[in-house]
Amino acid sequence: MEHTRKSRVTDMTKGDPARLLLIFALPLFFGNLLQQFYNLADTSIAGHILGDEALAQIGATGALYSLITNFAFGLNNGLALMVSRYFGADDRPRLLRSVCWMTTLSLIASLLLTAGFLALRNPLLILLKVPEDAMAGALEYLTVILAGIPLTMIYNLEASLLRSVGNSVTPLLLLLFSSLLNIGLDIWFMGPLGMGVGGAAVATVLAQGISAALGILYIIRFYPWLRFGKRQWRVPPRFVLRMLTTGLSMALMSTIYNIGSVTLQSSINALGQTYIAAQVAARCLAELFYLPGGSISTAAATYASQNYGAGYKKRIGEGIRTSLLLYGIWWIAAVIITFSFAGAAVRLITGTSNPEVIRSAQLYLKISIPLIPPMAVLVVLRNVLQGMGKPFMPLFCSTLELAGKVIFAFFAVPVWGYLAVCVCEPFTWIVCAACIIPWTILHRAEFRDD
Repeated sequence: MEHTRKSRVTDMTKGDPARLLLIFALPLFFGNLLQQFYNLADTSIAGHILGDEALAQIGATGALYSLITNFAFGLNNGLALMVSRYFGADDRPRLLRSVCWMTTLSLIASLLLTAGFLALRNPLLILLKVPEDAMAGALEYLTVILAGIPLTMIYNLEASLLRSVGNSVTPLLLLLFSSLLNIGLDIWFMGPLGMGVGGAAVATVLAQGISAALGILYIIRFYPWLRFGKRQWRVPPRFVLRMLTTGLSMALMSTIYNIGSVTLQSSINALGQTYIAAQVAARCLAELFYLPGGSISTAAATYASQNYGAGYKKRIGEGIRTSLLLYGIWWIAAVIITFSFAGAAVRLITGTSNPEVIRSAQLYLKISIPLIPPMAVLVVLRNVLQGMGKPFMPLFCSTLELAGKVIFAFFAVPVWGYLAVCVCEPFTWIVCAACIIPWTILHRAEFRDD
């Protein structure tokens, strides 16, 4: 598009897949890394300043917070796939309509989520089996976080929109600013101001709000060709339904997974504060190891969507092979790091000296990280299929993950304790990969040019 030349965009329908995926995935990786440090800032600073009790108060709500943020991320990424598809097809009228309805649907969802979760926050904490001695702090933290859902949604909307047209650098810069601001506010609010765990939540929401405001100004200034008007709202109902279906399929893919995590979190909470703290540390480190692969698979979704819109289906298969190769290289490094430095990393993150917390967190990492390969296949194929507008198998696999976590939470964790928590996700990865690989092979004609 002629009008995109002054903007930072990446056309992924031309050029070497490996180079394109790396160029697009690297800013995503650093952005996701910053997001992890963003999330880690609350728990780590709280642990160092306020102790293990505050760590447990924040950690007890961690799965629920992840469910909300991943729904926002998934919904906006799904809506953005429609933008990518029309961008790849060079269809400006539908591009503007999709931007208009991406914004509209995202904002409606943010208001519904905020109202719903705020109304249900007390029953949810009871359902999560938050320990009585952690309940007050967990409620204080969660209330502020839930009130800030619209700001979380707006930031994710902006980031997904920019990535849909190939700009993964600006979301990284916005997140860098937000992360540094969040860390500074965390230290100030929980330290000198003595606001406790509520201060951590206020810092997070305030940093996201400022970042969202800067993102709006950036898009208005540098992407005038994405600006829509009143007539873009006037579209056939089937257009809106298609966008909503695409967005919800990605959101459900993330949310179903996280509903399972919330269920599993309730069984961890029942084990007590020691294992809550261990899970906080283990998940923070595990997420860091999952980031490069997650960035590659997100890049693969945009790559697949643009090429599918342009009719270059053969390139999608090349992108899958390249993505899995890049994922494999990182996995080898992740295993080496895990078995060399896991204990020291747990102590650094949490500030704990409790040997049971450290031992349990290490156990989680030494079971899950070596079993990343089936997860790599699962997330790459799932994202590529979503990018091609084929949500059935991705949603089916997410439902299997949910079922696996529910089964482990209700039947395995009460019997085998934290060991069952460590085994749960790798087991579901293997089962889901065993489903999605044959399905993709059977539909290999979808990866050939017409």
